[in-house]
Amino acid sequence: MNDTDRKNIDLYLSYKLLFLTTPVLYGLIITKIFEWYHFTFITQLILFFLPFIVGLFVKLKTKDIPNNTQNILQTMSFYSIPFFLAVNVCFDFSKPSSKGYLIIDKTSSIEEKYDSEGSYETTIYEFKAIPKEKMNPITFWMDISATKHSGLHPKAEILTHKVFLTIENKKYEILTSKTNLFKKIKDSDYLHTYQLREYTKPVVIHVKRTIYTKFEKGNYLDIETYSGLFGIGWTYYHWKHKA
Repeated sequence: MNDTDRKNIDLYLSYKLLFLTTPVLYGLIITKIFEWYHFTFITQLILFFLPFIVGLFVKLKTKDIPNNTQNILQTMSFYSIPFFLAVNVCFDFSKPSSKGYLIIDKTSSIEEKYDSEGSYETTIYEFKAIPKEKMNPITFWMDISATKHSGLHPKAEILTHKVFLTIENKKYEILTSKTNLFKKIKDSDYLHTYQLREYTKPVVIHVKRTIYTKFEKGNYLDIETYSGLFGIGWTYYHWKHKA
Protein backbone atom coordinates (compact mmCIF):
# COMPACT_ATOMS: atom_id res chain seq x y z
CA MET A 1 0.00 0.00 0.00
CA ASN A 2 1.54 3.27 -1.15
CA ASP A 3 1.10 6.80 0.22
CA THR A 4 -1.63 7.64 -2.29
CA ASP A 5 -3.72 4.68 -1.17
CA ARG A 6 -3.26 5.64 2.47
CA LYS A 7 -4.36 9.21 1.74
CA ASN A 8 -7.41 7.97 -0.13
CA ILE A 9 -8.34 5.70 2.76
CA ASP A 10 -7.86 8.49 5.30
CA LEU A 11 -9.92 10.81 3.16
CA TYR A 12 -12.66 8.23 2.79
CA LEU A 13 -12.74 7.57 6.54
CA SER A 14 -12.91 11.32 7.23
CA TYR A 15 -15.88 11.79 4.92
CA LYS A 16 -17.53 8.68 6.34
CA LEU A 17 -17.05 9.90 9.91
CA LEU A 18 -18.48 13.28 8.92
CA PHE A 19 -21.53 11.63 7.38
CA LEU A 20 -22.10 9.34 10.38
CA THR A 21 -21.88 12.15 12.96
CA THR A 22 -23.97 14.59 10.90
CA PRO A 23 -27.43 13.17 11.86
CA VAL A 24 -26.60 13.57 15.57
CA LEU A 25 -25.38 17.14 15.14
CA TYR A 26 -28.34 17.87 12.88
CA GLY A 27 -30.78 16.71 15.55
CA LEU A 28 -29.19 18.95 18.19
CA ILE A 29 -29.03 21.99 15.89
CA ILE A 30 -32.51 21.73 14.38
CA THR A 31 -34.25 21.28 17.76
CA LYS A 32 -32.50 24.44 19.01
CA ILE A 33 -33.53 26.39 15.91
CA PHE A 34 -37.14 25.20 16.25
CA GLU A 35 -37.32 27.13 19.55
CA TRP A 36 -37.39 30.38 17.55
CA TYR A 37 -40.22 29.34 15.27
CA HIS A 38 -43.91 28.56 15.72
CA PHE A 39 -44.03 25.58 13.40
CA THR A 40 -46.77 23.04 13.93
CA PHE A 41 -45.84 19.57 15.10
CA ILE A 42 -46.45 18.14 11.61
CA THR A 43 -44.26 20.81 10.01
CA GLN A 44 -41.45 20.08 12.46
CA LEU A 45 -41.64 16.37 11.66
CA ILE A 46 -41.49 17.05 7.92
CA LEU A 47 -38.52 19.41 8.28
CA PHE A 48 -36.76 17.00 10.63
CA PHE A 49 -37.03 13.91 8.41
CA LEU A 50 -36.68 15.64 5.04
CA PRO A 51 -32.84 15.52 5.05
CA PHE A 52 -32.95 11.78 5.75
CA ILE A 53 -35.20 11.28 2.73
CA VAL A 54 -32.98 13.47 0.55
CA GLY A 55 -29.89 11.65 1.79
CA LEU A 56 -31.43 8.29 0.90
CA PHE A 57 -32.40 9.63 -2.52
CA VAL A 58 -28.81 10.79 -3.10
CA LYS A 59 -27.52 7.37 -2.09
CA LEU A 60 -29.84 5.54 -4.49
CA LYS A 61 -29.58 7.90 -7.47
CA THR A 62 -25.85 8.66 -7.45
CA LYS A 63 -24.33 5.19 -7.48
CA ASP A 64 -22.03 6.12 -10.34
CA ILE A 65 -20.24 8.93 -8.52
CA PRO A 66 -17.47 8.44 -5.93
CA ASN A 67 -18.40 7.63 -2.33
CA ASN A 68 -16.70 10.77 -1.05
CA THR A 69 -18.92 12.92 -3.25
CA GLN A 70 -21.98 11.00 -2.07
CA ASN A 71 -21.04 11.62 1.56
CA ILE A 72 -20.57 15.35 0.88
CA LEU A 73 -23.97 15.62 -0.85
CA GLN A 74 -25.68 13.72 1.94
CA THR A 75 -24.02 15.92 4.56
CA MET A 76 -25.13 19.05 2.67
CA SER A 77 -28.72 17.78 2.66
CA PHE A 78 -28.67 17.79 6.48
CA TYR A 79 -27.25 21.29 6.90
CA SER A 80 -29.29 23.07 4.20
CA ILE A 81 -32.48 23.50 6.29
CA PRO A 82 -30.73 24.64 9.53
CA PHE A 83 -28.57 27.04 7.48
CA PHE A 84 -31.62 28.52 5.74
CA LEU A 85 -33.55 28.96 9.00
CA ALA A 86 -30.49 30.38 10.79
CA VAL A 87 -29.88 32.95 8.02
CA ASN A 88 -33.57 33.92 8.24
CA VAL A 89 -32.91 34.86 11.88
CA CYS A 90 -29.33 36.16 11.88
CA PHE A 91 -29.79 38.61 9.01
CA ASP A 92 -33.26 39.77 9.95
CA PHE A 93 -33.01 43.50 10.68
CA SER A 94 -36.74 44.16 10.72
CA LYS A 95 -38.34 46.08 13.57
CA PRO A 96 -40.01 43.59 15.93
CA SER A 97 -43.37 43.89 17.58
CA SER A 98 -42.65 43.74 21.29
CA LYS A 99 -44.94 42.86 24.20
CA GLY A 100 -44.05 42.72 27.88
CA TYR A 101 -45.69 40.62 30.59
CA LEU A 102 -45.38 39.70 34.24
CA ILE A 103 -45.78 35.96 34.81
CA ILE A 104 -48.14 35.35 37.73
CA ASP A 105 -48.53 31.59 37.25
CA LYS A 106 -47.43 28.69 35.03
CA THR A 107 -49.21 25.41 34.37
CA SER A 108 -48.73 22.27 32.30
CA SER A 109 -51.38 19.76 31.34
CA ILE A 110 -51.75 16.68 29.15
CA GLU A 111 -54.35 16.80 26.40
CA GLU A 112 -55.52 14.16 23.99
CA LYS A 113 -55.53 15.15 20.32
CA TYR A 114 -56.67 13.42 17.18
CA ASP A 115 -55.37 13.22 13.63
CA SER A 116 -55.77 10.97 10.61
CA GLU A 117 -53.77 8.20 12.30
CA GLY A 118 -55.74 8.23 15.56
CA SER A 119 -55.32 9.84 18.96
CA TYR A 120 -52.20 10.88 20.83
CA GLU A 121 -51.32 12.74 24.01
CA THR A 122 -49.48 16.03 24.07
CA THR A 123 -48.33 18.27 26.91
CA ILE A 124 -49.58 21.86 26.91
CA TYR A 125 -47.35 24.47 28.57
CA GLU A 126 -48.94 27.78 29.56
CA PHE A 127 -48.02 31.03 31.24
CA LYS A 128 -50.64 33.16 32.95
CA ALA A 129 -49.38 36.70 32.62
CA ILE A 130 -50.36 40.33 33.06
CA PRO A 131 -49.44 42.83 30.29
CA LYS A 132 -46.93 45.40 31.53
CA GLU A 133 -49.21 48.32 30.75
CA LYS A 134 -51.83 46.86 33.10
CA MET A 135 -49.55 45.79 35.94
CA ASN A 136 -50.14 48.89 38.08
CA PRO A 137 -53.83 49.84 37.89
CA ILE A 138 -54.91 52.98 39.74
CA THR A 139 -56.61 52.48 43.10
CA PHE A 140 -59.51 54.68 44.21
CA TRP A 141 -62.05 55.00 47.00
CA MET A 142 -65.77 54.53 46.39
CA ASP A 143 -68.72 55.12 48.70
CA ILE A 144 -71.38 52.41 48.56
CA SER A 145 -74.97 53.55 48.88
CA ALA A 146 -77.90 51.27 49.69
CA THR A 147 -80.03 53.07 47.12
CA LYS A 148 -77.56 53.55 44.23
CA HIS A 149 -75.74 50.25 44.65
CA SER A 150 -78.45 47.89 45.81
CA GLY A 151 -77.29 45.18 43.38
CA LEU A 152 -73.64 45.26 44.39
CA HIS A 153 -72.51 42.29 46.44
CA PRO A 154 -68.85 41.50 47.18
CA LYS A 155 -67.82 38.00 46.12
CA ALA A 156 -64.89 36.12 47.56
CA GLU A 157 -62.75 33.72 45.53
CA ILE A 158 -61.62 30.67 47.46
CA LEU A 159 -58.47 30.01 45.45
CA THR A 160 -57.09 33.55 45.55
CA HIS A 161 -58.55 34.56 48.95
CA LYS A 162 -59.50 37.88 47.38
CA VAL A 163 -62.81 39.74 47.41
CA PHE A 164 -64.16 41.31 44.23
CA LEU A 165 -66.90 43.72 43.28
CA THR A 166 -68.44 44.03 39.81
CA ILE A 167 -69.48 47.54 38.77
CA GLU A 168 -70.91 48.22 35.30
CA ASN A 169 -69.51 44.94 33.96
CA LYS A 170 -66.03 45.75 35.28
CA LYS A 171 -64.42 43.66 37.98
CA TYR A 172 -62.64 45.36 40.87
CA GLU A 173 -60.63 43.95 43.74
CA ILE A 174 -61.54 45.23 47.19
CA LEU A 175 -58.27 46.12 48.87
CA THR A 176 -59.78 47.42 52.09
CA SER A 177 -63.02 48.79 53.44
CA LYS A 178 -64.02 51.27 56.11
CA THR A 179 -67.12 52.95 57.47
CA ASN A 180 -67.18 56.72 57.86
CA LEU A 181 -69.40 57.61 60.84
CA PHE A 182 -69.83 61.21 59.75
CA LYS A 183 -71.09 60.12 56.32
CA LYS A 184 -73.35 57.59 58.04
CA ILE A 185 -74.94 60.35 60.12
CA LYS A 186 -75.41 62.69 57.14
CA ASP A 187 -76.62 60.03 54.69
CA SER A 188 -78.76 57.14 55.90
CA ASP A 189 -78.17 55.26 52.60
CA TYR A 190 -74.42 55.23 53.12
CA LEU A 191 -73.03 51.73 53.83
CA HIS A 192 -69.28 51.44 53.32
CA THR A 193 -66.29 52.95 51.60
CA TYR A 194 -64.21 50.55 49.55
CA GLN A 195 -60.71 50.99 48.25
CA LEU A 196 -60.88 49.42 44.78
CA ARG A 197 -58.45 48.39 42.08
CA GLU A 198 -59.54 47.28 38.64
CA TYR A 199 -58.96 43.60 38.11
CA THR A 200 -56.86 42.60 35.11
CA LYS A 201 -57.66 39.17 33.74
CA PRO A 202 -54.44 37.26 33.01
CA VAL A 203 -53.70 36.35 29.43
CA VAL A 204 -52.74 32.76 28.62
CA ILE A 205 -49.55 32.34 26.62
CA HIS A 206 -48.78 28.95 25.10
CA VAL A 207 -45.06 28.20 24.95
CA LYS A 208 -42.72 25.32 24.23
CA ARG A 209 -41.25 23.17 27.00
CA THR A 210 -37.78 24.74 26.73
CA ILE A 211 -39.24 28.23 27.22
CA TYR A 212 -41.52 26.96 30.00
CA THR A 213 -38.58 25.65 32.03
CA LYS A 214 -36.60 28.91 31.70
CA PHE A 215 -39.23 31.15 33.26
CA GLU A 216 -40.64 31.18 36.78
CA LYS A 217 -43.52 32.87 38.52
CA GLY A 218 -42.62 36.51 39.15
CA ASN A 219 -40.35 36.84 36.10
CA TYR A 220 -40.82 39.60 33.56
CA LEU A 221 -41.30 38.23 30.06
CA ASP A 222 -40.62 40.22 26.89
CA ILE A 223 -41.74 38.64 23.62
CA GLU A 224 -40.34 40.04 20.38
CA THR A 225 -41.84 38.80 17.12
CA TYR A 226 -39.85 39.32 13.91
CA SER A 227 -40.98 38.96 10.30
CA GLY A 228 -37.83 37.09 9.23
CA LEU A 229 -35.41 37.77 6.35
CA PHE A 230 -37.27 35.36 4.07
CA GLY A 231 -40.72 36.13 5.47
CA ILE A 232 -40.72 33.25 7.96
CA GLY A 233 -41.70 34.76 11.31
CA TRP A 234 -39.78 33.91 14.46
CA THR A 235 -39.93 34.88 18.13
CA TYR A 236 -37.32 35.81 20.69
CA TYR A 237 -38.00 35.61 24.43
CA HIS A 238 -36.24 37.96 26.89
CA TRP A 239 -36.58 37.46 30.60
CA LYS A 240 -35.39 38.85 33.89
CA HIS A 241 -36.18 38.30 37.55
CA LYS A 242 -38.73 40.48 39.21
CA ALA A 243 -36.97 43.38 40.86
